Amino acid sequence: MKRFAMRQWLIFCTLVALTGAAVSAQQAATPPAEKQPGAQQDQKDQKDGTGVVPPGVKLAPQMPGAGTPKPFHFPSAATKTLANGLRVFVISDHREPSVAARLIILSAGGIDDPAGTPGVAQMTANLLTQGTERRSAQEIADAIDFVGGQLTAQAGKDATTITLDVVKKDLNLGLDLMSDVVLHPAFKPEELARRREQLLSSLTVQYSNPDYLASLAFNHVVYSDSPYGWPIEGTPDTVKKLKSEELSKFHDAHYVPNQAFLAFAGDITLEEAFAVTEKYFGGWPKIDLPAATPAVPAPISGQHIWLIDKPDAVQTQIRVGKLGVRRADPELIPLQVTNRIFGGGYNSRLNTEVRVKKGLTYGAFSSFTPRRYAGVFTAGTFTRTAATVEATKLVVDLMSKMSTGDIAPKELDFARDYLAGVYPIETETAEQVADRVLTAAAFELPADYNSTYPERVRSVSATEAKAIAQRYFATKDLDIVLVGNVTQFRDELKKEFPSAQFTEIPADQLDATRPDLRKPLQTSAAITPESLARGKEILLAGAKAAGGDALTSVKGLAMNESGSMFNQGNEAPIKVSWLVSYPDRSHGQVDFQGQTIMQVCDGKSAWLQFPDKVVDASRFLAEFERGIAMFGGGWGAYQRVLDDKLAGRFIGEEEIDGKKAEGVQLEAPFNSVKLYFDPNTHLLAAAHYQSEGQHGMVDNDQRWGDYRTVDGKQFAYTTTIYRDGAKFLESHIEEVNLNPKVDESLFTKPEAPAPK
Repeated sequence: MKRFAMRQWLIFCTLVALTGAAVSAQQAATPPAEKQPGAQQDQKDQKDGTGVVPPGVKLAPQMPGAGTPKPFHFPSAATKTLANGLRVFVISDHREPSVAARLIILSAGGIDDPAGTPGVAQMTANLLTQGTERRSAQEIADAIDFVGGQLTAQAGKDATTITLDVVKKDLNLGLDLMSDVVLHPAFKPEELARRREQLLSSLTVQYSNPDYLASLAFNHVVYSDSPYGWPIEGTPDTVKKLKSEELSKFHDAHYVPNQAFLAFAGDITLEEAFAVTEKYFGGWPKIDLPAATPAVPAPISGQHIWLIDKPDAVQTQIRVGKLGVRRADPELIPLQVTNRIFGGGYNSRLNTEVRVKKGLTYGAFSSFTPRRYAGVFTAGTFTRTAATVEATKLVVDLMSKMSTGDIAPKELDFARDYLAGVYPIETETAEQVADRVLTAAAFELPADYNSTYPERVRSVSATEAKAIAQRYFATKDLDIVLVGNVTQFRDELKKEFPSAQFTEIPADQLDATRPDLRKPLQTSAAITPESLARGKEILLAGAKAAGGDALTSVKGLAMNESGSMFNQGNEAPIKVSWLVSYPDRSHGQVDFQGQTIMQVCDGKSAWLQFPDKVVDASRFLAEFERGIAMFGGGWGAYQRVLDDKLAGRFIGEEEIDGKKAEGVQLEAPFNSVKLYFDPNTHLLAAAHYQSEGQHGMVDNDQRWGDYRTVDGKQFAYTTTIYRDGAKFLESHIEEVNLNPKVDESLFTKPEAPAPK
């Protein structure tokens, strides 16, 4: 993409050069003006359109003056509240045969996420259209696509919004779908698994993007402990832990009509709108929720600079700002006017100085982002690593200059004219009108807010703008976040900001759910003589339940298993024939999706053998060894315990699948594994460990069940593995043979097949 953009830029520059040359040639060929009388030349220029400037005329760049303001009439909305508390707004407009419906639920925003678990509200909203109690995701998509409509659901910080756009004749179908996804979502595990995989893939990319990390960190430090500072989509760790039950619980507790507003705009009458609302949403049960206003964060004192170190970055992302105002604050409109001057557009002070004059960036911006209970002011840009300090200081200096309140009349005029003039253009469609009506209602704005907005903008005085600038652009108290190769600018930055407080965090240690933005150090349960003794007792009890000393006579086993692998809701059959030679060798023939693959571990190395190639897999040796130890419910691990070659410590009791289990932490050659034993049977019930996945390390939860007697020993015939909370593998043993004859050639790594 960058190469394409550069190529386009070079073509553009070439065309400009050629055009300039053509103009120069044309001007050179034109007879000097003094050879013809001035009046005749002017008439000729006007007639022929040559564009030659008459003698004595000097051209100067000048922006066209603003025209006379035209009256703006925002359509009035009729309103009605249903018995269940749902408030309905209707704006009739019969010029086009379409209807826009917008439902906003104030009690289901990101700020309502369970403490420390961001992402619940967003995932709940995302899954609304992915299946209900009577429709599948495909059926919902097909139904709305067939009529050329749109049905979406999205959670923001303050609320969840469900949107519907259909032509008038399909309104009943659209509202049937809309009410179904809002009132009866299924939250199917397979749909959650698919969405989670997509989101984790996206977050893997995002967490390598300095732009994303800068905004993530900045919002968190400015909002402090407020849930406004949590990422709406969640973090990789919180996303992995999401369960369907958790989403269903959030939906039942937060999707309530008496905290919701529904707006219709377009080709619909008041009577029709109120009737269909009663039909499709009248049965939505009312729930009185306790008042839950999030804590408003305290303003920062002094300058605090957060350095997020990303050594591979060649540019630095810069964010500077502090708390702003809430959406209903009467100073928001004067702030928007003042900010348009500072950094709210291409020709603003910030972009003009940082980009146009200094050439430090391709763009610089500032904004006041207001929310229901709080808001934030952000000034941002990016630059090459070597110019980090210069660009950061320039942004802060421009803010300081703005805080003097010295605003030129033409700057103020342009900002007011622009904001007042663009508002009607952004309020033309039924969708835009519905959105503005709901915004005013949800954020408790004055009843005439939308109709008087242009007038309010134009009424911002120079005195008011000056006072706003002095109050909100002062730089004494600021949060500054820089994401880049910190070692290249840290020392110089500290010289330029000697009184600032500095915090430095490696990018891979960033955790937006913690106050200090830093992942906690990984600590484990204390190793004490008591925990080690109890751990050994549990492991020996497990070994005894599985077969006791007789397990040491098992030198190997052969078994066949079949089952399914799951990926993003899709299920594919799998069959594997295993040969295990204890303590550390295994050979598996895997039949999966029409392909046969051999995966082999000889105790010192590992490889995958495909029909046309051999791939070394020795970096996964520990994972092969863990699998060998865990076959059948831990037989390989028990052999090591009985030989006193493996130990573990007691880590407490946990609930596994609704049953109490005793936990033991193994520190094994195959990395850390937590084992959980049934206290009644003493057999291994579950394990938790990490392994390498497609997008980095993944959490695995493994379950064993259906224990059967094999030559006097207990062997688990079913295994289920969950990765990051989603079912990954389910298998069933078909046949087990103990101490089979081992063909040693199976553990000899073959040469790669010659290319055909």
